[in-house]
Formats: sequence, C-alpha cells, structure tokens
Amino acid sequence: MERSDALIKFVSILVFIAVLVYLGASFISSYRDPLRTVTAAGMELRDGTATQGIIVRDEQVLTLSGENIAVTATEGAKIASGETVAMNYVGSAAMERAQQIGEIQQEIRRLTAIKNGKTSQELASEALLALSRSLASGELTKLYDLEQDVDAYIISGTAVSDGMEAQRIAELEEQLRYLSQSASADTVRLTAPFSGTFSFTVDGHEDISPEDIRDLRPGDLERLLDAGSQPPREALGKLIRGIRWYYVTEMSEAEAVKLRVGGTASLLFSRTYSADLSMRVESVSLAEDGLCTVVFSTDKYMQDIAAIRDVTAQVVFHTLSGVSVPREAVHLNDEGKSVVYVLRGATAHETEITIIAESGDYYMVEETRTGLRVNDTVIVRAGNLYDGAVVEH
Repeated sequence: MERSDALIKFVSILVFIAVLVYLGASFISSYRDPLRTVTAAGMELRDGTATQGIIVRDEQVLTLSGENIAVTATEGAKIASGETVAMNYVGSAAMERAQQIGEIQQEIRRLTAIKNGKTSQELASEALLALSRSLASGELTKLYDLEQDVDAYIISGTAVSDGMEAQRIAELEEQLRYLSQSASADTVRLTAPFSGTFSFTVDGHEDISPEDIRDLRPGDLERLLDAGSQPPREALGKLIRGIRWYYVTEMSEAEAVKLRVGGTASLLFSRTYSADLSMRVESVSLAEDGLCTVVFSTDKYMQDIAAIRDVTAQVVFHTLSGVSVPREAVHLNDEGKSVVYVLRGATAHETEITIIAESGDYYMVEETRTGLRVNDTVIVRAGNLYDGAVVEH
C-alpha cells in the first residue's frame, strides 16, 4: 500500500511539472508572439496605362466688345438657342438701369421664396451655400446677387411673411417689364447662336473640331496644338454644341492593340471625377515608331469637362477585385493548401483561400460566400496557432 501511495504521489508530481512546463511555454510563446490581427479589406488591381491627351469638342468662341459687359451665363450652364449670354451697357444710365433691374429681380426671388413658405433659416442656409459654391468654383458673375441674398436673409433678417408677397411681386414685375423695354436702346445683347453648354475658358484651340481628329497619325496631335492661336481680346467665353466630346491621346502599339474600334474602354480622369468612365473607342491609327493615336468619345459629363483641354487619364484594360490579406497571415495546411485563420469570438478558424494576385506585402484573395470575406478578422500572428485554437485577445 505504501508503494502505491508513493507511486501516485510521484506521478502527480510529474503531471504537475508537465502542466507548469506547458503553461510556461504557452506564456513565453504568447509573450514572444502576441496576437495580431487585421481586418480583411476590399482590394482592386487595375491593368492599364497612363496617357496624356486633349479633349476636343464642337466649340465656338463668343465675343462682345464694350466697356460695361455683364455675362449672364454661368460655367457649365445649358444655354438655349437665342438665349441671352451677355449684355453690354452703353452709358451710365444703362448701368444704373441694369443695377435697378438686378435689385428688382433679387427682391422678386426673395419674396417668392417667402410666399412659398421658406423659413428665414432655410433661406439663410441656401444663400450661404450658393455663395460658398460660387467662390469655390471661381464663378463670380452672380456674386453680387448672392451677396444681396446673404444680406437679406442673414444680416437684415427680413425673411418674414406678412401675406402681401403676391401683391408686391406683381408690382415689381410690372416695374421690371417697363425697365426692360427702356433698355433696348442702350443695351446690346449677345444671344446664343445655337443651343449648347457655356464655359468661360477660352484657350485658342476652340477651332480643333471633331472633324479634325479623324484619321490622325502619331505626331498630328502635337501639330494641331502648335497651330493654336491667341484668343481674341473680346472673347468672353465659348459655347459647346451637342453633348458628345472626344479624348485624343497617343499610346504604345503594345497597349493600343488591346483596344477594339467600336468597342468600349474604361478611363479614369483624375482631374474630373474618380469613377471609371466608359468611353467608345472611335479610332486607333496605324503604328508609327511604336506609337498609335487613339480617339475615345462619350456623351456623359459635358458640364464637368467644359473648361478642360489638357488632361491625363488612365486607360484600364482589366480590373481584378478581391480581398487583401498580409503575406504573413497566409499559411500552408497539411494538405499543402493556402489558408488563413479567421478569428471568430476567441477561436481561430482555418479558412482555405485562392490567391489571384499579389502586390507588395499583400495577397489579393478571391472573396467567396463560404470562405474569406471583406471585414473578416484575420489572424496575422499568434502563439500556437491551429484550427480551433483558442487565442487570447
């Protein structure tokens, strides 16, 4: 009996020592390899090429001479044929009348807003927002009216309804008709020769038309730009006919052969908008010295590019999408398959992955419904990591 007790005590001591060793090893392992995780993020890789080119539109420069010219059109505005674009006021009486007309129009806008139930706070917010947009875009032709709105709705605080707005609006409109009729003798109006999009920017290349970019060869684009002229002194802006515009650039033959005339390509214009723009491939020239001239076109976002001529763009041929994980987080399991460990709760779950691309210290992994997904918590490092392991945070 004494032997048995001694044996049991001896075995118990061995088990106790083994437990201490295991706990100590686990502690040291955790200390040396603390848990580190990363949130799986969406990743996109583009196969494309950067290009430099110009935008071509059907444009006409608008001119008006005089000392007291006021442009009524705004940047990117849609203008109807025959609509007034600018006015030249001849003499001080015409200027005073124009100022009076502007004040009456501003008062009509204010009274109409009040009659429609706008509160002082709403009118003040709209006035400040409009003024901020005007200053940010550099569009200052309506600055005086906007400043008057700010004064009326914020400084003066007069946006209060008394029920008489409709009557005063009618009286003001009658004054406006009288003043407008009187202005015909000393006011010269510039009207739009056709319907289109207005822009203040004139660079001397407005005579490059869509007809001029047909059958371009490498080097022709540079020659077209060199032939540009100085804009006339009386130029106050330009009018763009239609909604289709063209991007003309030169690409290497190796890249240009990836495009199909009549097909579409995705382009990313950094100066206009961050989203891809699908454009039609209008033409690809024969190669000369390894270069091809390529023409793209679209009928989207004319207002955004109305003032732009020179522009860089990335032509995207293919786009890969997946989930980004650090290389350090990828392991090979016993079957030789690539896996990551996803942390759910306090447990590590082995998840098989398919690597589709790599970039720097990261792999792009295919996202699947049953596998790795965006926003999963991926274990980059942890002590004694295996499927089902309980890991401490």
